[in-house]
Amino acid sequence: MKRQLVDTLVCPISSDPLELVSTGDTGDEIEFGELLCNGCGLEWPIHGGIPRMVPPDLVDQQRKTAASFGWQWQHFVEMHPEFEAQFLDWIHPLDPASFRGKRVLDAGCGIGRHAYYAASYGAREVVAIDLSGAVETARMNLAGFDDVHVVQGDLLRPPFREAASGGGFDVIYSIGVLHHLPDPYLGFQTLLRYLRPGGTIAVWVYGYENNGFVRNVVEPLRRVSTRIPPTVLRGLAWPLALGFHAAAKGVYRPLHGTRLGRSLPLDQYLASVADFGFRQNYGIVFDQLVAPTAAYITGPELEGWFRESGLEDVQVSHRHENSWRGRGRVPAVTD
Repeated sequence: MKRQLVDTLVCPISSDPLELVSTGDTGDEIEFGELLCNGCGLEWPIHGGIPRMVPPDLVDQQRKTAASFGWQWQHFVEMHPEFEAQFLDWIHPLDPASFRGKRVLDAGCGIGRHAYYAASYGAREVVAIDLSGAVETARMNLAGFDDVHVVQGDLLRPPFREAASGGGFDVIYSIGVLHHLPDPYLGFQTLLRYLRPGGTIAVWVYGYENNGFVRNVVEPLRRVSTRIPPTVLRGLAWPLALGFHAAAKGVYRPLHGTRLGRSLPLDQYLASVADFGFRQNYGIVFDQLVAPTAAYITGPELEGWFRESGLEDVQVSHRHENSWRGRGRVPAVTD
């Protein structure tokens, strides 16, 4: 953690400023120490260069989600070459130029793969937050950047100064995270408090439309699979991943664009992963089985999130016909 991050952080319980104490580091990089809240007196540890700012009163769903994804993203740690194209597709119509010189928040960073590209595109500063132990992998993947910070914290109570208090970010994105929160819309509204005037938010969520197979087959299976320890589930997911990988390459790719292909469930999505390697598709299958809960958002519902929040330049589009991506901008301040 860089010392400069202290000015951005606040106590996630009281929102009061924090003071850096008890650190033996003399340089700019802080590996271990504590952040003391000047208001409520709580201390938040810095361990391994990461501020650990997870509130103690998480609901059970959040704890289970963090534990499951934390295990996943410390075992599926590879940075696959397809990740960059995926990221740009998920945040469309944002492009690399959208990050240049901007202060960016990666809301739910996982292994840090998206923060990696945001920083590569010339962001002035990137803050990557995640609730889970995935922050360990994220810090490893982002170690080569001087202006990237990793924070462990709760998206429903982010430990950052809000835009109205002089903090905030120019760009916030949340990829595949909001639909795993206890209240996805509340998560979206919370993030808006950290978006500066003129700033842009981009999100990607599971769609309700054309996702009947996942909702009616995978979702019931998930109720069982999430009770299995991840170490065991990883083995059980392997044959399912083999079938998923074979179907994508052997059925969906050759039939894509044909009348028969269009009649298959999840045609657009399965065709899109046909060029992935087995390891990446294995991670996709495991990801579906390990999530304790998932919400499926309709297109009109997602558009309503943006419109009702007073955002401008709203653009909501279908991705692979089974998920939704949305982008909007906070009105700029005018004299």
